[in-house]
Amino acid sequence: MNTTIHLEYEGKTARLPLQSPKRAKAEPVIQRRTSSGAVTNARIFNATSKVNPATFTADDLVKSDPELDLSMAGMVADTDLLCPAFLNDAGEVVQDFEEIEVVLGVDGAEKERRPRTNRAANINDVRPLKVGKLMSAEEALTSFVIRAVYQIVHSDGLGHEFLRGLAEKLQNEKSVAVLGAGAKGNLPLVLKEKGSPYRAFLHGEIGEDESYRLLLLLSNQELKLPA
Repeated sequence: MNTTIHLEYEGKTARLPLQSPKRAKAEPVIQRRTSSGAVTNARIFNATSKVNPATFTADDLVKSDPELDLSMAGMVADTDLLCPAFLNDAGEVVQDFEEIEVVLGVDGAEKERRPRTNRAANINDVRPLKVGKLMSAEEALTSFVIRAVYQIVHSDGLGHEFLRGLAEKLQNEKSVAVLGAGAKGNLPLVLKEKGSPYRAFLHGEIGEDESYRLLLLLSNQELKLPA
């Protein structure tokens, strides 16, 4: 992931690159080979038919002799030209449907069903994200399930000073900073269009030289004990 985040801290604002953290060690390259040479993955079309492959059996093939369309068999599938289709139990394409969000309680029981909200991305709006109150790193990491981690990086000297100062403060305080969207900085972050909302925290680390690392921690689940 490579995108831009609009951040405000101590009265200063900056638009900064957001990317996946670099691995401490390069991921090993695995090369699959056979006696014929290297093997790569590719999506191709199988023969298409008007039968349900999940329930179709060899006996059905012998008895009904369904008509198969072999004209596309073996052709490479261009994923950019494909789109998902939703089918009902009868195998018919459904065009008019509603997406539902199911909310579960801490005991796993269903609490609520509601229409899915199509949220707009808000990490690079005109209004910047606000760095809020500090929370001890131990409390944050034991109270929330961290679903994703991204690294905020600089692209110039001012960005380096901006981010390193924030990372140094967080390391010295042994804390993470709550990060929020909206006018008051109390709204969850949405990284992409129609994406999920996340509670966000900033975690900073300082190296022995001028190096630093400022991480964006995202959570959509709080750890709570049932009554």
